[in-house]
Amino acid sequence: MLTLKRPILQRYISKRGTIVKRALLALFAAGLFSLSLPAADAAEKIEIPRKRSERPQLQSVYSEFHDLTELTDADTKAIVFVYLAIDCPVSQQYVPRFIELSNKYYEAGVRFYGIYPNRRVHVVKMAKHVQNQDIPFPTFLDDGQKLSKLLSAEVTPEVIVLDAKWNKVYQGAIDDQFKKRGRRRNVGEAYLENAIKQVLAGEEVAVDYRPPSGCPIETTVRRKPQEGLTYHRDIAPLMQKHCQSCHRDGGVAPFELTTYDDAFDSADRLEMVVQERRMPPWHGYLDRHFGELAADKRMTEKEIRTILDWVRTGAEEGDEADAPTPITWPAEDAWLIAKPDYVYTIPPFLVPKNGILDYQFFRVSLDFPKDRWFKAVEVKAGNVEVVHHIGLHVVPSGDKKFTGFTGMAELYGLNSEGAILINDYVPGDTYNAKTYPPEQAVRIPKNSDLIFELHYTPNNREAVKDRSKVGFIWADEVPSEEVLTAVYRKPIGRFRIAPGTTFHKMSDSYYFRNDVMVDAIRPHFHLRAKSFRLEMIERDEETDEITSRKTIVTVPIWDPDWQRTYELKTPMFVPAGTEMLATAVFDNSRFNPNNPDPSKEVQWGQQTEDEMFSVRFKYRLADEGTSHARARDTEPSDVPQDVAIDDIPGFEKIEAPDELAEAIESRDRVK
Repeated sequence: MLTLKRPILQRYISKRGTIVKRALLALFAAGLFSLSLPAADAAEKIEIPRKRSERPQLQSVYSEFHDLTELTDADTKAIVFVYLAIDCPVSQQYVPRFIELSNKYYEAGVRFYGIYPNRRVHVVKMAKHVQNQDIPFPTFLDDGQKLSKLLSAEVTPEVIVLDAKWNKVYQGAIDDQFKKRGRRRNVGEAYLENAIKQVLAGEEVAVDYRPPSGCPIETTVRRKPQEGLTYHRDIAPLMQKHCQSCHRDGGVAPFELTTYDDAFDSADRLEMVVQERRMPPWHGYLDRHFGELAADKRMTEKEIRTILDWVRTGAEEGDEADAPTPITWPAEDAWLIAKPDYVYTIPPFLVPKNGILDYQFFRVSLDFPKDRWFKAVEVKAGNVEVVHHIGLHVVPSGDKKFTGFTGMAELYGLNSEGAILINDYVPGDTYNAKTYPPEQAVRIPKNSDLIFELHYTPNNREAVKDRSKVGFIWADEVPSEEVLTAVYRKPIGRFRIAPGTTFHKMSDSYYFRNDVMVDAIRPHFHLRAKSFRLEMIERDEETDEITSRKTIVTVPIWDPDWQRTYELKTPMFVPAGTEMLATAVFDNSRFNPNNPDPSKEVQWGQQTEDEMFSVRFKYRLADEGTSHARARDTEPSDVPQDVAIDDIPGFEKIEAPDELAEAIESRDRVK
């Protein structure tokens, strides 16, 4: 006698139709087969393979791999695996439903995880889809489709629900609304939500399978690699173009890629970082309507395939006669802007072996009796190992000292002194050394001083000295176009990220009072940021609802080690009063590999373990008749408009962001 379990029978009948149903009923009546319905509803226990080669490995948007056992914690009552595709119409239709259910049942202990099973989807494609769809739950690539095979997943979208003991209690369709060849106005049967409710109630799941409808999971084997590639002919030119500016003697990278032996010894590492699009390090994307980014470091898809195929076919050396002429790189202490007219080096500063340092400030008296204009500037870190970043400001001459948190607050948003950020240093940023076009320059007002603002991070190995410096090349005459800088910051005291959250969304709006031409954009965050987007938007005047959006630039994967300035090849015209909406997503969960403490509530702060949200613009006034006026051109969003130092009781004693927030709130209560 043939015995069939209910899930198997349901799938078989669903695919074969009415004739099969009638035939099976006849066999059942004749006693020729039985239907097995165990008391526990035949829930399938998911056994995680012990062999590493068979064990599913899930790759996050940060390129880190995670084991299945990492997906649960003490609060987990159920797991929902959601199978997604970047271009399947049915999958796209269900994303809002997944987000709704994930948010609705998270506090009850239901953990949603998005799974991208298709082989052609790499980390960056997944991250772009996650950002564009505002998916709040963790998402992963299914490396080798091992999880899909373990769970018998076949379609996107398809959901699998497991209880806390890893029993599969439901698999299949989300509900009965969307199909690959149709849709209903409303949901009739909510299979997924019903299963979740029943698991949370400790009840047997009444419907454990419904056939999913959508796009089949792509299982086609990867194409065969191209044969005959050699290092000297095919790979060395790519190393020169994309890698050797950092990976060379005296470069900032930890190893070299200037010879065949270098590349061969690092072949497996090359394959990994190139396939994941982590190297060359370039994370920003400019919308095509605004042109292209200058100094774009990304490889083309053809270049990526060439490197991957070379590694996978044995990493052959080839004929040295085919090699390109070696590049002669500048000396480590050379100036990239050419020889400066003026150089200032800070006094020696001893960075201790370990600990957390307040920001350090060094004042440089310039004593210029009239305005000076520079056409090139370069900020150089004296010791790249311990210099996190450098800000270079211009302030009115004087002997005022800037220290700690209050110094930062005065320079960046609370000062009536009028500090101007003219340049900075961030590791790997092309704007560290900037030469402007002939008609452009930056003004240093007469009777001004320079303020070096330095953020040091000890190396935890030994105390070292730093002597960072700046070099200027002066303009011969007053330029026709003045280059200006605007820095916007999310308000201090309105910045809190809850512990453990995987998706904390924060937005800020920026405006220019005059028509401007934007040349470059640089977002800045610390360790919890996940993604960034800048848009031009329009709103309904009565409801304030957004009626139009134009994406300018996106950073789908934020990397705190590479905080680049994104320079536009074609300047972007921004009319006066246009609202630019900046949106950041923060990940304060254990899945963020940069997160120092997922259990901590995060606030605004100077230190790396705190968080920031700022965007810097390099721009010029479109009407050059007012270009040298130096009136503040922007609508500041960094602090409330009525906040000034003299208006805050005890400002000079404030040492931390939360103290400033409390002082502002206290002042407002008194008023």
